[in-house]
Amino acid sequence: MTFASAQIRNRTTTLFRLLRNPSSSPLSPNFLSTHAHHPFRPRSTLATRPLQQLPLVPQQRFLSSPKRYSTGSSHNPSTMSSADIFEAAAAGDLQAIKSLGRIHLEAKNDRGWTPLMFAARYGHVSVVDYLLAEAKVDATAVNKDGKTAAELAEFWGSSEAVAVFDRLAPNKNKKAQTTGSPFGQPTAMSVGAGMTTTTTTTGTTTTSSSDNAQKTSGIAEWWNKWGVQEAKPLHFTGGTHNRLSFLRTDKEYLQESLKAPSTRFLLLADHGVMFKSTTKHLAYASYEDIQSLIGPDPLNHLPEGLVLIFLGADESGTDQPQQENEVLVRGRRGTPYWALDMSAKGSGPTQELKDAIETFTNSLTEKHGHYFAEMRPAVFSLNFVESGLVAQARALADWNRRNRFCAGCGQKNLSLEGGHKRACPPTILQDGQEVPTNCLAHKGVQNFTYPRTDPVVIVCVISADGERVLLGRQAIWPRGMYSCLAGFLEPGESLEEAARREVKEESGVRLGHVHYHSSQPWPFPNSLMIGCHAEAVNEDIDITKEDKELEDAKWFTRPQVLEALNGARTTWGKPSEDDTLRVPPSTAIAHHILKAWATREGEIPQSRM
Repeated sequence: MTFASAQIRNRTTTLFRLLRNPSSSPLSPNFLSTHAHHPFRPRSTLATRPLQQLPLVPQQRFLSSPKRYSTGSSHNPSTMSSADIFEAAAAGDLQAIKSLGRIHLEAKNDRGWTPLMFAARYGHVSVVDYLLAEAKVDATAVNKDGKTAAELAEFWGSSEAVAVFDRLAPNKNKKAQTTGSPFGQPTAMSVGAGMTTTTTTTGTTTTSSSDNAQKTSGIAEWWNKWGVQEAKPLHFTGGTHNRLSFLRTDKEYLQESLKAPSTRFLLLADHGVMFKSTTKHLAYASYEDIQSLIGPDPLNHLPEGLVLIFLGADESGTDQPQQENEVLVRGRRGTPYWALDMSAKGSGPTQELKDAIETFTNSLTEKHGHYFAEMRPAVFSLNFVESGLVAQARALADWNRRNRFCAGCGQKNLSLEGGHKRACPPTILQDGQEVPTNCLAHKGVQNFTYPRTDPVVIVCVISADGERVLLGRQAIWPRGMYSCLAGFLEPGESLEEAARREVKEESGVRLGHVHYHSSQPWPFPNSLMIGCHAEAVNEDIDITKEDKELEDAKWFTRPQVLEALNGARTTWGKPSEDDTLRVPPSTAIAHHILKAWATREGEIPQSRM
């Protein structure tokens, strides 16, 4: 017996012991019943999942049967109950299974599960092999969820059991399936990359609509079979530029990149970004345009009130032959991108600088019609590429402005590595002389010297029957507007723990399994939204018991959510006149995790570089 098999058997035995004596279990009967054969389960192996996340053997007679099954004992077919038969199959007890006739082995419980299905679901290869090869049980039978035993084995990640089915009971009608999320049938998936997988007797092959399609193996084969394919980017995630992080410490490269005639400067000020006059695109400046503002040596002596950030370089097209007049930066091809924040707030910036900034911005407006627009909602009209640039620039500019003083000693610090690091000066002026500083910042790597990202978990909470979702609203939102529940991760807390804590605090609803979907940068100012789906253990809502953040929380049906998703583009931000549901638009991750559940399309965003 392999280690994984032993783990499966031990966990199954423990599970049956808890079912016989629920009072000894930390899990309530309601928890057990609501988690039995939930229609949305991730494809993960049983041996690596905690007990509370396991789908349970249906309880139909387990708690009341006068006769108790025990693995490894002698078996009398005439005295074994139906529950004992299912237990034996789920426990992988081949001896007990062999003692039964076919009439027992074809039995079904109240959810349509057969012994073969239990054996397949728990990955007991020897039992599956016996039932198919010798007992000749019906492998085409389906349970009330419409699943065959082979489909259960594949869904729960038992590749060895799947191989037995392919060998002894192959499905001749099996079609190529697009891979995707467990939140829907694989054939309904929308896969932007056009990847499909087909399981055959010789293994799994992967085909692509592209000309260079080829078979995959190893981890690629596993990923294409069980992974979720990336379909399209979310807003703020579609940047195509190379951030070139390894060149941020190369001062010569930064100097040359800054002054190259091909370099583009994205312009920020306060909470705005500069747009072109007649299009929904960013307006860029050249080094010549901003030279008088930033001075002759901005990397070492940038005027106070300005923030300068190296974003990277757009290297698209560099696979084509080099042009005669193409500008290279220290031998590298591509268009460099920088960001210049001209907020110049507080008493530090000189009046001369403030006047120069006003003159500069006015000239851009007069000559080209360019204008500063508030980032929200203006940036939501940008394409994916430019929204990715803005997300990076806005988050870094905000961090630089908020961290102008050393957290270790209070001294005014310096911007380094193209705006991606701040450090306390190595020396200070003491009694008229420069002396080394004793600041903590110079003793090892300190987390206050690098940009911060604040992770936020946002959860699409799904009811036990899989047909409703829990949404909440704040009092300041327009009438009818609801969204997924969300909150910041706290130190020493996992993603799953944060999801369960936040949802319980805000709504009183407890969560079982939590499944990651996708993530989205949210540069207001520097959050990372981590989208998840989760199962609700209970459905009683109480928004007044703990943090009282929400004005209301409700369960909504799939038709209600689908209707709201279809109208999200035109209704976002507008009050509902008849209390119909309003949900966030497609520029927000909440829209996509709701859509993945409502449409059963498990697509996730595609990152680019």
